[in-house]
Amino acid sequence: MYKSIEEFLSVLKRELKGNDRALIQDALSDAEEHIRTALENIMNTKQEITEEEALSKAIESYGYPSEIAADYKKLDEYLTPMLAPSDKVDMRPWWKKFLLIIADPRAWGATLYMLISIITGIIYNTWVVCGLSVSLPLLIFIIGLPIAGFFLLSVRGIALLEGRIVEALLGMRMPRKPMFMSKDKGWWGKFKALVSSGITWKAMVYMILQMPLGILYFILIVTLFTVSVAFISSPVLELIFGVPMMEVNGMETYTNKWLLPLLPVAGALLLLCTLHLAKLIGKLHGMFAKLMLVKK
Repeated sequence: MYKSIEEFLSVLKRELKGNDRALIQDALSDAEEHIRTALENIMNTKQEITEEEALSKAIESYGYPSEIAADYKKLDEYLTPMLAPSDKVDMRPWWKKFLLIIADPRAWGATLYMLISIITGIIYNTWVVCGLSVSLPLLIFIIGLPIAGFFLLSVRGIALLEGRIVEALLGMRMPRKPMFMSKDKGWWGKFKALVSSGITWKAMVYMILQMPLGILYFILIVTLFTVSVAFISSPVLELIFGVPMMEVNGMETYTNKWLLPLLPVAGALLLLCTLHLAKLIGKLHGMFAKLMLVKK
């Protein structure tokens, strides 16, 4: 029988070894929340029972580590992110994979993420900078502790939200619920847990870096899409609507007639390459998000 909740969680973590880190974090958080809540209820309703007996009943009501691990593995198979890469080996020829990127939802999901990352990046960065600049100077006063605690909690909340965005658009499995924090720790214990947890500070670094990354992603994807669409539509714009290829100092420049038919081909190839690049960046950023936002 388990002598403590920590021992139970340690066994459950071993049972889940080899699975996705985000799944393990969710499973441990769920288990701790359920067992601590059940333990508290049993102790309140049955005053004569010992804590060891109450813990045994709480664990029994939740299940044993091997059972819980099996249930989580099975559940995660049904809740795999929609845009998660498949384990099946793609046997299609390279040219078909290159052309059919236009129909790959992961490429478009990554493109959308790159477009909105400039907004989320600015919001995250601004919040962290403002939060640190307000809470750190106030720590010399009593009121500074609850303000700092609220700020650190908000960082955890934003990290969870960003994880849901990453999972939805990039297909990377991320935590689906906040990390459990026991009520019996009190506000000072919770504050110390937030400060001492590496995931809090890693999430803060991620939020700061998201702004330069978001600006880079946005400029890159908008520039490449704009150029590719301009090339594809150039024959129609020049021949039918008389729109010049470019205008410098009032001088209108048109594309050479022999080059005009080649521009849509070049634009289409650039568009396909852009989608491949977006898919690659989405995969790399998803790995970066998991490294920074998921507990080891």
